[in-house]
Amino acid sequence: MKKIPDWLYICGLSFILIGITFIIQGHIGINLADEGYLWYGAIQTSSGEIPLMDFQSYDPGRYYWVAFWFMIFGNTSILTLRIAVLLFLLIGLISALLAVRRVTKSWGYLLIVGALLILWVYPRHKMFDISISMIAIYMVILLLEKPKIVRYIYSGIIIGLAAFFGSNHGLYLLISYAIASVYIFFKIDRTNIIKKIGCLGIGIFIGYSPRLLMFIFIPGSFKNYIDSIIWLFRSGNTNLPLPIPWPWRVDFTNLPVMNIVSELIVGCLFVLVFLFPVGWAIHSFRSKKTNLYLVASVSVGIPYIHVAFSRADLGHLAQGIFPLLLGACFWALEYFRRSKVKSIVFLTVMLIVSSLSIGRVQPLYQQMQAPPNTFVRFTLTNNELWIDKSSADFIRTVQDIKNQYLKEGQNLFIAPHTPTLYPILNLKAPLWDIYLLFPETEDRQRQQIQELKQNNVTLVILGDIALDGRDDLRFRNTHKILWEYLNNNYEVIAVEAMPPNYTVLRLLDTSTR
Repeated sequence: MKKIPDWLYICGLSFILIGITFIIQGHIGINLADEGYLWYGAIQTSSGEIPLMDFQSYDPGRYYWVAFWFMIFGNTSILTLRIAVLLFLLIGLISALLAVRRVTKSWGYLLIVGALLILWVYPRHKMFDISISMIAIYMVILLLEKPKIVRYIYSGIIIGLAAFFGSNHGLYLLISYAIASVYIFFKIDRTNIIKKIGCLGIGIFIGYSPRLLMFIFIPGSFKNYIDSIIWLFRSGNTNLPLPIPWPWRVDFTNLPVMNIVSELIVGCLFVLVFLFPVGWAIHSFRSKKTNLYLVASVSVGIPYIHVAFSRADLGHLAQGIFPLLLGACFWALEYFRRSKVKSIVFLTVMLIVSSLSIGRVQPLYQQMQAPPNTFVRFTLTNNELWIDKSSADFIRTVQDIKNQYLKEGQNLFIAPHTPTLYPILNLKAPLWDIYLLFPETEDRQRQQIQELKQNNVTLVILGDIALDGRDDLRFRNTHKILWEYLNNNYEVIAVEAMPPNYTVLRLLDTSTR
């Protein structure tokens, strides 16, 4: 009887781990901001609209992925969205475990590593970003093991595809492969360097070809893409920065013990996310003999430092930590290969440390530790969810407002950053912008006003939110002209059930003015 290959077992193990994840917490929680940014865009893509062209979005790849699964499952519900992103995570987890399989034959170790990686998957709408880093590590390992011409082409394809899902990931992977290629040149094989670079370029062209075809066949697509890059440079940041939570900044006097432990762990992990790739990169180039799997982790880890530190919170640490996690596993399974006890202890400690940090923000833990009646059952797009009561009350109130005040042919505008409400209400956003976070130019604000008029926006739900405690990020300050227009041309409707920082506005009857 022919032996079943390891990769099939790894696919099965990965599928089981992801299936368990969905079963135990796929129905818990709702993110009214970022998850909706993906969900709304995927719904619009499935209806034929073009990401970035017809609505504010990430790069197109992830939307077409989700839209494909919407088509397969026959609906656009939030649970279908979560299944779709988990199926992409499946590719990332398989890649990671295939890499770990190279340093251990123990399925028990693989199970622990798989559980560790799954634990760090947070937030769920960023599974594309997390998966790409795991795929990259495995593909860099393949290149380091056998730096053949054909593998440079495969590597380029991965870079191009990553850029289709996120331009930043294309850049990160390009840097990763550049570091790996330099290592190969000095430590492994110096032949055909120009040919290898050329093949990498060919691969990038192939991988990025879906986007290139969009540039060619969709009028205005390339200009729109360039405009988005110009906007990023103009804003000065790819994200809203936060102070780095170094371990020495932990407040030991006022926080509960478990919070102190959690914040210390998170602070130390930020240190390690930086020190591990930088320190080991120096060691790898100076040492005569190095672990290729660690070299792969370092190559990917260096550019992904930017992800963790661009907005130094737990969610972004989770997106940038996978090179460190896999690097630590590679090191432990190699260094302790003769001691099963030490390997198990090391991996168990990693699981405990992770549980005390990222585990505390996972939906399942949030529901389990919440006081009674904090989470309630709520039917959302025909799915039964458990969500926090305040979100449930807010959604019900918004649904009531829509049913009471919005007539056929009229539109609702929701600002500044709760785009999840659009798919919940089964509405199309009246503006291209669905997440009004950064300060906008006067010209664009005037365009937004014209779009509101053209789309017959008669109702507005407006939040007054100082994100990160910053008054300059309140909608009234980021969009002053638009704010003034809304206040001059709409009247406040008193809705007692609305949160105090939200206002409902109705278009004034111009015939009586």
